[in-house]
Amino acid sequence: MKKIGINFFVNDTIHTDFLLSDILLNMIDLSWYWVRGGGENYQVEGEDYNKILTPLFNDEEVVLTGEKFIERITTTKHYVITADFKAFPTKEDIVKILDYQDFENSSCQLAIIILDTGYVSVYLKDEPIIKGFMEKAKKNGFSNINIIVADSSNPNPSLTT
Repeated sequence: MKKIGINFFVNDTIHTDFLLSDILLNMIDLSWYWVRGGGENYQVEGEDYNKILTPLFNDEEVVLTGEKFIERITTTKHYVITADFKAFPTKEDIVKILDYQDFENSSCQLAIIILDTGYVSVYLKDEPIIKGFMEKAKKNGFSNINIIVADSSNPNPSLTT
């Protein structure tokens, strides 16, 4: 069966203030353009009971360069409840991706979906990168790590939050 991605769980005990960075850093191409779909992700300012949450991305930041995306997720403390990000090689290639068939028929290189602060699915087109994500998930102590395969039981999974 064809490998199409990886899913895993990030437990609260290892969940950091840089979850997106923990998952994506050193695994993605900085030249990609990132499209922000639905989701609730916040930047965190302050500590403990004095935390202030504001949106991680403003309303105008629907498409970000790879450099801006990486800078934001590596330098800004953030809390992700849900997230939906897609990566494209060029800005001109950006199309709406609702499901795996849209992903497969587009130039989109990566789709990451996060639900309930810790359930993560990463869809990819390159099997060696899937293996790299699996190794990184193990190294980071994530649990319930599974390869997502294209099969008849779920032929066209949704790629939105």
